[in-house]
Amino acid sequence: MGRKIGAVVAGVAVLGVVVFALRWAGGLIHPLPPGVDPMNPDDQAAFTAHLATMPFAAWALAWGSEILGAFLGALTAGRIADSKKKWFPAGMVLLAVAGSVSNWVAFPYPVWFIVGQLVAYPFVFLAATKFLPPINPYEGV
Repeated sequence: MGRKIGAVVAGVAVLGVVVFALRWAGGLIHPLPPGVDPMNPDDQAAFTAHLATMPFAAWALAWGSEILGAFLGALTAGRIADSKKKWFPAGMVLLAVAGSVSNWVAFPYPVWFIVGQLVAYPFVFLAATKFLPPINPYEGV
């Protein structure tokens, strides 16, 4: 049981750190204007205008942050888990999808960004499970 909890905690931590680090790097490419808080409803118009001028490199980092974060989080959780290994990567990918959807709803994203992530997430799951050791059907017998 402890190993399964550790798998979830580690997977979420890896997912979060990767997304944060790459989003931070994107902020270096295209920093927010001084005084603009994306979480403040009064600054929503300024933030939307800021997103409209965002260069492709910053969008690509944002897109890749969620995809790479989901992959590495799923891979981490799957490697640490001791049984039902495919459930742990699936949970991490679903968590990443939920985070992406909440971002899409909260902030204006380009259509290519949303469609690209929707297409990529199933492949993230397949890729993460491909790198896991095979499940031993005789384990615990």
